[in-house]
Amino acid sequence: MNLLRRYCLRELTYPFLISLFLVAFIFMAGNLLISIVDLLVNKGVGIFDVLKLIMLSVPSVLGFIMPTSALASVLLVFGSFAQNNEIIAMKASGIHIFRLFIPVIGVAFLLSLFSLFLIDQIEPRSEYAYRQLIRSLVVKRPAAYLEAGRFIKDFEGYTFWINSIKGNRLEGVTVFQYQEAKPTRTILAERGEIISAPDQKSFALRLYNGTSDEPNPENPSVLYKLNFKTFLLSNIATGKKKGGAGKKEKEMTIDELLYQLKYNEEAKRTAKKRREIESEIHKKISFSFGTLIFVLVGLPTAIISRRGDIVVSFLVAITVVATYYGLFVWGRIMSIDGYLPPWIALWLPNAILLGIAAFLTRKMIRL
Repeated sequence: MNLLRRYCLRELTYPFLISLFLVAFIFMAGNLLISIVDLLVNKGVGIFDVLKLIMLSVPSVLGFIMPTSALASVLLVFGSFAQNNEIIAMKASGIHIFRLFIPVIGVAFLLSLFSLFLIDQIEPRSEYAYRQLIRSLVVKRPAAYLEAGRFIKDFEGYTFWINSIKGNRLEGVTVFQYQEAKPTRTILAERGEIISAPDQKSFALRLYNGTSDEPNPENPSVLYKLNFKTFLLSNIATGKKKGGAGKKEKEMTIDELLYQLKYNEEAKRTAKKRREIESEIHKKISFSFGTLIFVLVGLPTAIISRRGDIVVSFLVAITVVATYYGLFVWGRIMSIDGYLPPWIALWLPNAILLGIAAFLTRKMIRL
């Protein structure tokens, strides 16, 4: 029996690693690598900074695809066992199928524990470091993050529109400057020039030949118009979207989130903020056990389907994964909006898939 268990685990190892590599490549090449290559080739960002961005993005991708890879490998291997009548041979030899499942479920549980460590400890730190690196690159090379022909909202207190960009030279610049307790100022300029600040924490924008329009606070229909030859906008820094210094909820560990629940003033005052923090805690824990849940669903599915084809296995895996993540997104929305408590909304996808696994297992026993 031990020999059979080792054989089963050995057969699962290679498909799991191949699936992990393949799905990771698809995820990274589909979005991340394209944007990073653009930074390297078109924006002039250094190769070492690009490599750092790639390395820092790996933990979040790994935590996302590990359940998918586990499910695909289980469907492939056990579907092949069933297709080749190896399961029937085991039963004929007096070996109960559940005894073969035990080591697979045990490994899936260990992978879920590793996933919990990854999602709770490594992924938040890597995402925060990724965002801070992006922030430093924006400040050092702001022109690399300005794109002609679209509204740019990545800088705190400003929205930019630029007709064309040639290096640090900007043509046809429109700036919307948001001011506290004052109406928004609109600045139009024929051209502009980016000036990096010595402290590398912000940058300045010098505009040439334009106008600045600012509504009268007491009568917004009246505009104060200023014609200028040169106009300097200084201390432009990245906003929270690109890299504010404060951590987002997803960039915190569970300990940090619990601390926020206890001491964060906004969480004490605002029920929605508290729900956001609680949802993030439950999401991290619940999502970590996706690998175990997927394996519990995949084992009976593979035996029932009796198909060990790669294409079929991946199609089934993608269907299960899409359903699971869709339920997760729905649950998070229900939790944050207050329709369901976080401990119900974020654990409901796992409960539904466990119910499906129990139904499929019962059906498998009757075969």
